[in-house]
Amino acid sequence: MDPNLKRTTIRVAAGIAVAAILIWLMILLESVTTILMISFIFAYVLDPLVRRLDSWGLGRPLSAFLMLIFSFSVMTAVFLIIVPRAFEEISAFSAEAPRYFSIIQGLIVQAADKLHITLPQDSQDLLNLIAEKGRQYLPRMAAITTGVISVFFKSTIHILSTILFVLLIPIITYYLLVSFPAIKAGVIDLIPPYIRPPVLVKLKEIDSILSGFIRGQLTIALLLGTLYTIGFLLIRIDLAVVLGVLSGVLWIIPYVGTLFGVIVGSLMAYVKYGDIYHVLYVIGWIAAVQLVEGYYLTPRIVGHAVGLHPVVYMMALIVGANLFGFVGLLVAIPVTAVLKVLLLTAITAYRNSYLYSDHLDRPLS
Repeated sequence: MDPNLKRTTIRVAAGIAVAAILIWLMILLESVTTILMISFIFAYVLDPLVRRLDSWGLGRPLSAFLMLIFSFSVMTAVFLIIVPRAFEEISAFSAEAPRYFSIIQGLIVQAADKLHITLPQDSQDLLNLIAEKGRQYLPRMAAITTGVISVFFKSTIHILSTILFVLLIPIITYYLLVSFPAIKAGVIDLIPPYIRPPVLVKLKEIDSILSGFIRGQLTIALLLGTLYTIGFLLIRIDLAVVLGVLSGVLWIIPYVGTLFGVIVGSLMAYVKYGDIYHVLYVIGWIAAVQLVEGYYLTPRIVGHAVGLHPVVYMMALIVGANLFGFVGLLVAIPVTAVLKVLLLTAITAYRNSYLYSDHLDRPLS
């Protein structure tokens, strides 16, 4: 075997083996991986602001501490504002739920008549049907619920460890923020010198993609959640804050947040007011927000260099969650960003090879 080919084969095999071991360790230590990934996401989002403060002469440790205190204070304040209001909305909604259920039942009956679908003729038959289906699926749901509860709350020690993990997030985030330059230098030093320049170029491309889909998407989701909430409050639909926040959060998954806002928001508007005008208000507001997002927020915050198609983005989340659970969900986008850069590199190499073109200087041997 050609020595160069042998050396390249060994390096590729070693890289694949190291990646497989890392993935195995991440799955084996899922709780630790989750804490580290969440901390890394926080640190990655805050790092540009820390670098800006550091450039003003504050020093990186102080800059990281101030930014961490500020960000977690804002998050706590928002949490204290949103959660009580959400509980108030849910409490008020529960009082109107029976009337809303009756309206929705009427809509379902009308739609079934138009589609020639046979439904129970009265509410008692409908309740019996629901009860029958409930008896079929309740044991399975109960088993799932019991499993979840047993995982998270099976012992006092586990609860305390969960609280400890949550408290560790800001601490780990701080040390990551302080150590980012050293971590970056260490990673660069591990790259073999003979391939360091092209690898650093590819790492910059990966960072550009991750910046768009982590910093950019989170920022836009926060802004959209705020705008949705303001609009729903002005229209005065029930669960305005809850729906606005959920629509913003779900926007991180392409199309899901918008569809959720349109469907559930329109339904809330109709069951409360009983006319089409308020439904159009909801749809119109969401459409206006989407125009602002598409033509102003995304170009300015994310930019046009982000290369992950929404369909690829969703498929990455689905595949990651199915293969590796919650850890796979956390690492799906970074891994997809790396694979995208590697795939584009491979395509470029293919186009410059003898396999693609027959107009090269040397013949294909």
